Amino acid sequence: MRLHRFYVLQPLGEEVVIDDVSLISQWTKVFRYQEGDFVVLFNGDGYDNCYSLDTITKKSCSLTRTKQSPSYIPQQTITLCLSLIKKDNFELAVQKATELGVTNVIPVLSSRSEKKNLSFERLGKIAIEASEQCMRGNVPAISEIQDLSSVLLSLTENQTAIYFDMDTEALLSKKEELKNKDLFVFIGPEGGWGPEDLALMNQYSVSGYSLGKTVLRAETAAIAACSLLTI
Repeated sequence: MRLHRFYVLQPLGEEVVIDDVSLISQWTKVFRYQEGDFVVLFNGDGYDNCYSLDTITKKSCSLTRTKQSPSYIPQQTITLCLSLIKKDNFELAVQKATELGVTNVIPVLSSRSEKKNLSFERLGKIAIEASEQCMRGNVPAISEIQDLSSVLLSLTENQTAIYFDMDTEALLSKKEELKNKDLFVFIGPEGGWGPEDLALMNQYSVSGYSLGKTVLRAETAAIAACSLLTI
């Protein structure tokens, strides 16, 4: 039986003490863990660590490592720049992008975006839970909301930016050329990119690609683009 994995923000040695009361509560009340049971902990350093629960109270738990093994960390750096969309759809995109290996997520305010309220605490939890579930060894970073122009202005010579629009070349024809590059992937909002957005991306020499002949919802486009680029 595969053990449950948990992401923690602390160094992981031969012996550790967990004092995160919410995590301990989850272990005891949801999973019904007892002394002698096993969990897997990871903190983004590239290893999965299997621990036995030695002593457990409501406020702390001491553990001893029984095994350490390499965890999977995506090698290509991919930043998903997703225009602001409905909260539930944005959260779905973050969850699936995490599973697909995206490195960073930037919520982007474009010309047709409606200012949405995003809970960054909740987005962080979604990314952590997705990483725990999919056996990923790290968790993507989620940035604060940025203007499209600000993100484009921040790009460096070593980074490759692409956007998606129906009236462009199919991504599949260029997929191999994008492998192993530090990518910024721009996905438009409901209704697509506005003329101002397209002019701005053209100004910064951002290449446009298509995901097919049908109109995709923004969250679907984000998942499809990440799938094509990472699988």
